[in-house]
Amino acid sequence: MTSNSRYPFAVRLIGFAPDEAAIIEANFAQRRKQGYGYFRLSEDSLQDPDLFLANADDWKALVALSYLGPSDVRPVLLVGAPDVELPHTRVPRPVQWPDVLKALDKLIEKRADALSGLAASDVVTVPERRRRDRLDLDLTDPSDYMRMRRSPVRGGVLIVDKNSVFSEYVAELLARRNVPVDWANNEPSAIDLCKRQKISVVMINTSTPEVDAYRLCEAIKTGIAERAAVIFLVDKSFAYDQAHARRAGCDGFLNKPLNNHHLISALKKFLPQAS
Repeated sequence: MTSNSRYPFAVRLIGFAPDEAAIIEANFAQRRKQGYGYFRLSEDSLQDPDLFLANADDWKALVALSYLGPSDVRPVLLVGAPDVELPHTRVPRPVQWPDVLKALDKLIEKRADALSGLAASDVVTVPERRRRDRLDLDLTDPSDYMRMRRSPVRGGVLIVDKNSVFSEYVAELLARRNVPVDWANNEPSAIDLCKRQKISVVMINTSTPEVDAYRLCEAIKTGIAERAAVIFLVDKSFAYDQAHARRAGCDGFLNKPLNNHHLISALKKFLPQAS
């Protein structure tokens, strides 16, 4: 197996209790030393997963899968025995981790074949559209949703960073999609731009000097540009506080360094004109 095959693949866990999720993470961490590598995507991460790992004994997890639409490009491995027959690979309980990892390896190899086929036919993959799980039994009148539904803001992107290098890079990527990109290096400038411009997405580099990402996010979401999506760009030195971020209105985060695929895929979730 070559060193390239050790590239860590992103796995979104669905329906596992915290203690079992921790066991999964521990097994992923141990596996990185040999063979294919896997890591668990944080719940608020906007990065698209490479595959899903779902608890087949949890009906909410199975409902979530129906919305996520797994495929050969983004496959799912079921752990346990679902009450209904599903066309997905599964491993039984009690869990034998060598079997789980072997099944994941096979799915990743099938995924590689599917991606090769798409590349040969110039078909573009669809990003994961999930924002927050909606798994409760919903008895709301559909007409109520129609009244509440608002079309997405067709605005630009604001990058909050210490210098303009990243914003210029994003501007080049979005140029052919006619999406304007602005830059600010402090909180007052960012707030002023949100007041003067139509902004769909604000990306805040959390390492920007004298910028409190949570405070700026809350200011933007409170009456200035409440319909804009706010994304944190974080590195290993930043301790992402999920509860604090959600109170501030943050829509999620992306890990630095970013690659083009993850960046564009995340922007497509919030920019109608970038799809």
